[in-house]
Amino acid sequence: MFIGGDPASIARKQSYERYRCHDGAKSVARPQISDVCAKHITSMSAIINHGALACQCDPQGSVSSVCEMRGGQCRCRSNVIGRRCDHCAPGTYGFGPAGCRACECSLEGAVTRFCDQLTGQCPCSQGAFGQRCDGCQAGHWGFPNCKQCLCNGHAEECHQRTGACLNCRENTGGDKCDRCANGYYGNPVLGTGNGNRCQPCPCPDGPNSGRHFATSCHQDNRNRQVVCNCNQGYTGTAYTAVEVSSLPLLFFLLSQGSG
Repeated sequence: MFIGGDPASIARKQSYERYRCHDGAKSVARPQISDVCAKHITSMSAIINHGALACQCDPQGSVSSVCEMRGGQCRCRSNVIGRRCDHCAPGTYGFGPAGCRACECSLEGAVTRFCDQLTGQCPCSQGAFGQRCDGCQAGHWGFPNCKQCLCNGHAEECHQRTGACLNCRENTGGDKCDRCANGYYGNPVLGTGNGNRCQPCPCPDGPNSGRHFATSCHQDNRNRQVVCNCNQGYTGTAYTAVEVSSLPLLFFLLSQGSG
């Protein structure tokens, strides 16, 4: 094209040098080039490659199958890069028809802002967990200064921000599973003795028995007797709660039996 020695080749070479086409062709920024340079560069590419090259735009990552005449750059979807638009940009993942999604790695919990381009998993620092490294591991709370959940052995997990225990078991409740649920008595706090258990209130039978007539109960610390807080219309102590309206009949039956 330039080395034939004929007048046409000499003229093309002089034109290429005059317009400084070489500077524009090797530039990373790809500046706008003149029509003269575009013609020379396109002609050289065709000679080197024995004709024009196919765009080969990726059908998922590109907007269309048409590419730029100079360089063959395809038009990429959001966060997709590459001449053919065939992979995610750094800091994104999930290559597909909708482009790529931002990693959104936690600034506090992730080692870098770059995630795995297939799964989106960010590289977590010690103590941080989750795809974005923005939470504590199970059984801990208070990110980024994670602390162990304190649930007195009645729950494994707590709220990630407040530390309140979730799904307390063994008939317990409270932010630390440190009190008995309604209808039960005892001390569920670890290290306090009493088996760390909550037991059904015997008023006269336990909850869900069909014969439970108290809102709650407690154990007297002096005589260890269970005291029922009876529903309205009921009276009595543990194991003996009865309906108030039946008391006259009960007294009559007792007097007849003693007579």
